[in-house]
Parts: sequence; structure tokens; C-alpha cells
Amino acid sequence: MRNSLVAIGLSQYGISVLNSLFMFYYVKVYINEFHINIWWFGVAQTLFAIWNTLNDPLFGYLQEIRSSWFHNRFLVIKTFSIFLAASFVFMWIPWNKEGEDSEGIHLILSLFLFDAFFSAIGVAWGALFAETTKGNPKNRVKALKISQIAILLSVLAIPFMEYFSASLKNFENFQIAAFGFALISAICLFSVKGNSEMEKEELLIEKNDEEEEENDEKKELNLRQILQNSLQITRQILRQPQFFAIVFTNFLQTARSILHLNFAAIITELLISQDILPSGSLKLSIFFAILIIAPQILLIFALKNERFLAEIGAVRIVKISFLVSISSGFLWYFSANSYFVMAFMLIDCLTVHSIAPLFNIILSDFVDEDARKNHRKSGVASIIFSLNAVFIKPAQSLAPICAVLILNSFGYQKYLETKLATVVLKNAAARILFLTPVILGTAQFWILHWFSGKRGKLARNLDV
Repeated sequence: MRNSLVAIGLSQYGISVLNSLFMFYYVKVYINEFHINIWWFGVAQTLFAIWNTLNDPLFGYLQEIRSSWFHNRFLVIKTFSIFLAASFVFMWIPWNKEGEDSEGIHLILSLFLFDAFFSAIGVAWGALFAETTKGNPKNRVKALKISQIAILLSVLAIPFMEYFSASLKNFENFQIAAFGFALISAICLFSVKGNSEMEKEELLIEKNDEEEEENDEKKELNLRQILQNSLQITRQILRQPQFFAIVFTNFLQTARSILHLNFAAIITELLISQDILPSGSLKLSIFFAILIIAPQILLIFALKNERFLAEIGAVRIVKISFLVSISSGFLWYFSANSYFVMAFMLIDCLTVHSIAPLFNIILSDFVDEDARKNHRKSGVASIIFSLNAVFIKPAQSLAPICAVLILNSFGYQKYLETKLATVVLKNAAARILFLTPVILGTAQFWILHWFSGKRGKLARNLDV
């Protein structure tokens, strides 16, 4: 178990440090620094959403083929580590800064490559988390605590990057730091080691299956059976209302998280006085550090009592956070005051980012419940986590598109040229900031409450 926990922590840091920087900077970099055409930005996000629906189930199904090396979670993480790091570096090397079509193609390729390798490793990590903590709620909470410590360390990259690049004013420093973090990520992911007995078992299965494949006809039959079995498992999962309750809620949670990461710098610049948080200043870096670190510290502190959290249930805590989000919306009436805006951003970060990792526990519980309900010898964690990704990944594209369209319709492009924010633009930014948690938080709470009466162990945990 110890090796598995270390693997969970290292791999979590490796993917989180790159994903945090990606989510926080790619919209601002491609719009403000690379001056991508807004039409190309919309095309890239649309194609990205389609690609997200394809690659996650693909990797999920491949990783459930027990005769394939893809089923070895540790080997998948190590194999794709270099490719993930390389795709991250590729993203920040501009092809053209004059708003030409080439930069739109650059964004499309960057999103496709980075998300492909991130998805492959992410699905393997989710399966590793579920399988190594199966049947032990305390170990599951302990694994989550370790992953949160890794996330806490990874998100420190953002305030460092803000200070080192002077909020992107020194873009060369940004590129240097991006390369450095990519190298660190690759080292962490490649260093992942699993339980030796588990790895030997995987190799033995591969060897035996290779000996059984005597001719191409038999191999084709096996592939057909694998496909039919995968489709049958998918239908069984999609027939369960609890699964949709989880993924729809997680979709909205992802949208809220993406808006935070993508637009924190933009919203801060528009709604908080430069006298309080000057652009590129140490004060601004510290503020971002607080927003990013505080949710992780809160969750780590909550996870300190593993037995207490296991008894309460992750879903109950998630529903309480939705109520807090909805209630915090009243601060909109004080949005003219920079300090109230800062306070709201902190509250919203706490309610969004501190409970997002709990969905790993909720999904892992569903893996166990699905195996019990459908009489499976073992859970199909890869398929369940990949199907979850199919539903939530489109939020990564839809949230930025909606926010950019709203801001541009109120003069954000003109603001980039003049650096003079109009009252209309500030009001639009305030609506995005304050109404998002109220509207989406209400929808999230309603979805979980609606499904709380369904049968099953997981459904019973939905009751507050």
C-alpha cells in the first residue's frame, strides 16, 4: 500500500502542476500574448470539446484490456510522461503573434496533444486510486490526503510563475519556467513505482495471453469480444441514475473551476483597484497564492481525521459547499468595493477547489457499488473514470468560450488596446464572477438532492 500511495502522490503532482499552469494561463496567453483571432479561438474550443469526447473513453477501454500493457497503470504513467511534458512546452512557443491563422492551428494542436497525454495518464491515475484503496474507506481518505498535499505543492507554481514573469510582462521568463516545470513533471511521473508483485502479475498475464493467440482469426475474435464486452459494461453504467448525478454535478464543478483558473487574472485586473493589487506586483502574486493554496490547506486539514470524513461521506460535504456558494452571492451588492471582491473570490475558491477532489472518492465508491450491483469480479475503474471525463471535459471548452464571448460583447477587445475598463465591461465581469456560483451551485445541489432517493449504497450516502 505504501508504494501505491507514493505513486499516487508523485503522479498527482506530475499531472497537476502542468494542468494548473495550463488552465490558469492558456486563455490569457493565446488572447493577450499570441493575439489569436477570436474566430479561431472558438473553432479550437469546439474541436477540443469533440476530441475530449473521443480520447477519454478510448484510453479507458484500452486500459481495461487485461492482456494489454495499457492495463498496467504504472507503465502507462511512465510511458506517457515525456510526451505530456513535451506537449506542454510546445504550447508556449508561438508560431505567429500577428493574429494570423497559423496561431489558431497552433492552439488546436496544443490542446489536442496536451489533452491526449493528460487523459491517458489521468485515467490511469483514477484507476490506480480506486483499485489500491478498494474496500477500505480510511485508506481511500488517506490516499486523497496525499494527493491533496501533492496538489498543494503543484499549485504553488502559479504564484511563482506570476512573480517570475511579472504577470506575463516578461514572457521569456514565463517560457523558461514552463520548461522547468515540464522537466520536473516528467521526472515525477517517470519515477512512479508500483507494488512489485502487482507488476509481475501484469507481465505474467501479458505473456500467457500472447501464447494463447495462435492465429490472426482467433485474435480478431478476441478483439470483437472485447469490444462487445466494453459496450455491455458501458450500457450497464449508463443505466444507473447515480452515475448521471455524479457526472452532471462534476461537469458543473469543472466549469466553475475552469472559470476560476482561466479568468482569475482577468477578473482581478478589471474589478480590483490597481492601487490595492498592482499588476505584476508581489501583492498580486501573494493574493493568487492565497486563492490557490487556501482550498488545499482546508481540505488537508479536513482530511486529518480520516475516520470522521469516512463516516460523514464525501457527498454530504459537497452538498454543504453548494449551499455556502449560493449564500455567498449576496456579496454582489458590494462588488464596487475591491476588498469585498477579494473576499468573495476567496470564499468561492474555498467552496470550489477544496471539494473538487472529493469527486475522486465519490467515483471510487461508485466503482465499488457498480461491481457489487453487476456482480463483477473486480471494478471497471478505467471505464468509469473515462466516462466521467467524457461528460466533464466539454466544460473545459464551453466555460472559456462563454466567458470570452460575454466579455468581448462588452468591449474586452477594446480594453486590451486602451487598457481603460468601461463601467459596462466591469459590470459584465462582476456578473460572471458573482452569478456563476449562485446559478451553477443551485443546479448542483438540486441534481444531487433529486437523486438522493435512489437505491443503492452510494445513493444512501447522498442524503444530507
